[in-house]
Amino acid sequence: MNQAKIDFEQAMGEAFSDYVSPPVPFDDASPHECCEVLWQILGNGITPTTLSLLSDRQLDEICVEFGEYFECEPPELIKIKAAVEATLSRWPPGTLEEDA
Repeated sequence: MNQAKIDFEQAMGEAFSDYVSPPVPFDDASPHECCEVLWQILGNGITPTTLSLLSDRQLDEICVEFGEYFECEPPELIKIKAAVEATLSRWPPGTLEEDA
């Protein structure tokens, strides 16, 4: 995995960690654990373009998966959308080599 992909995943995990708590317990919502949830729904090849093209169904699935993974109420859809927007503000679509 190249450094840009690692940096993107770190930024993505941090954004989701910031936005899903609460209801996800803050101490549990590490960037890596948040990436684990996203990988379960979207696979390991997530890119900025992937995030920019999420359907409403996928966004709903992400909410549900966060609740199931962390055994808590799922975060509201608005929080998931905010996490996506925060990630894309740092990593716009097309900024990864695999994404171009």
